[in-house]
Amino acid sequence: MTRSTRGTFEPSLIGAGLLLVVSPVILYWFIHGDPDRYLWIISGPAPFSSFGSGPFQLYLYAGLVIAGSLLITTALVAKRRRRVR
Repeated sequence: MTRSTRGTFEPSLIGAGLLLVVSPVILYWFIHGDPDRYLWIISGPAPFSSFGSGPFQLYLYAGLVIAGSLLITTALVAKRRRRVR
C-alpha cells in the first residue's frame, strides 16, 4: 500500500506565511519595547545597526509581509489546483 504525499506542503506554506506576516509586529515590539534594548541593538554590528533607520525598517517589514503573502497565496493556489483535478 502506498501513501500519497500530495497536498501535505500547503499547511506548512500557510504556517510559514502567517509567521512571516506576523513577524514585523513581533520584531517591532522586540526592537522598540525597551529603550536600553533599542540602543543595544542599533549599536551592534552592520545589519543590526540599520534597525534604527526608518526606511530600513519599512523595507524589512514590507519584505516580510510580501514574502508571507506570497507563501500563503502559493499554498492556496496549489490547494485549489489540487481540488480542481
